[in-house]
Amino acid sequence: MSHEVSRLLTNIKRLWTGVGEPLEHVAVLVEDGVIGWVGDQDDAPDADIVDDCRGGLVTPGFVDTHTHPVYAGDRAPEIALRSTGARYAEIAAMGGGIAATVRATRAAPWDQLRAGLRARLVDFVQSGSTTMEAKTGYHLTRDGELDAVRLLADLAGDPVLPRLSVTFLAAHAMPPDYTGSRDDYTDEAASWSAAAREAGADNVDVFCDEGYFTTDQSRRVLQAGIDAGLRPRVHADELARTGGAQLAAELRCLSADHLLKVTPEDADALAAANVAAVVCPGTSLQLRAAPPVRMLLEHGVTVALGTDHNPGQCGSTSMSLMISLAVAVFRMSVTEALHAATAGAATALGLDDRGVVREGALGDLVWWDAAHEGSFAWAFRLEPRQVWRGGVPVLPADLEALV
Repeated sequence: MSHEVSRLLTNIKRLWTGVGEPLEHVAVLVEDGVIGWVGDQDDAPDADIVDDCRGGLVTPGFVDTHTHPVYAGDRAPEIALRSTGARYAEIAAMGGGIAATVRATRAAPWDQLRAGLRARLVDFVQSGSTTMEAKTGYHLTRDGELDAVRLLADLAGDPVLPRLSVTFLAAHAMPPDYTGSRDDYTDEAASWSAAAREAGADNVDVFCDEGYFTTDQSRRVLQAGIDAGLRPRVHADELARTGGAQLAAELRCLSADHLLKVTPEDADALAAANVAAVVCPGTSLQLRAAPPVRMLLEHGVTVALGTDHNPGQCGSTSMSLMISLAVAVFRMSVTEALHAATAGAATALGLDDRGVVREGALGDLVWWDAAHEGSFAWAFRLEPRQVWRGGVPVLPADLEALV
């Protein structure tokens, strides 16, 4: 669809807008890639193309706030080992974990990395995610990390893939072959921030946790990124409470992610600094622990969901599955979980033009195989019937064939 073509989504039984109560029996007009009108079905304007949603549920496109999609290799054996009780740190000490993926990713040809990445991004968008955050972090060399940024930035312009918010995560772990100190590598990774920004990165991140980077080291990485024009995010307090959430509040990061070990004091600091809490149900289940989501919500923290798609913990690309798990495991309501996958998730990426259905927002919409949002908590991976990115259908199926 060219930007000159208007598209009307009609016969919507229930529209979850993200900005108030769901609307019923409505239609949505998309023009120039953005939503131009939302209103009663009987008052719908004319359009060049009319798509009949057949009494179904429509939501904004999902926003996945935490992914690691640039990788090669398979860590299924260590996932099986973890299921027997092996701890994250034990697996890393045996040469597994991030270091194993770094070795496999470095060894993979770039055309293979690009093909694998693109295939994953197709899975994301066809599962209903029209925007996603995507991290580097599996090369841990200057050239490799910058090339990964360029690869993501290049695919961000593909109209049939999700819109990408690219995160520079050179401080993901110590490189397995690095001979200097952790402080030395911290300073090196921090010094690459300006080049990462020039290569197309939007954000900077650091793994601030036990066995990885200290709060002081993380502060150096994040401040260098801020100085280079990158927006700060932080992996915080996942394995132990080491101060990552407090650092996120200090630097007013966009988000603090994982947060399995945070306290009410940390929640108050995040809320006061307007730092979103990104929680990842799939990874939490793998680690057999859960973040205190109800406590975070009660303290006024904006909560967002992410798949944390990566080769070592969670292979899912489905945000609808994350919603199901958030309701079942994190004790979120369906409304809270949907907000965390849409409007709340957009907030966690510093974006205000998506995750909602209102005039002027991006025409990123999903028609689901359901008539009510409660189906997300029932289906454990509700499937889209159609996804529109900027008003353009993404799924290959003909709408008429979806009856």
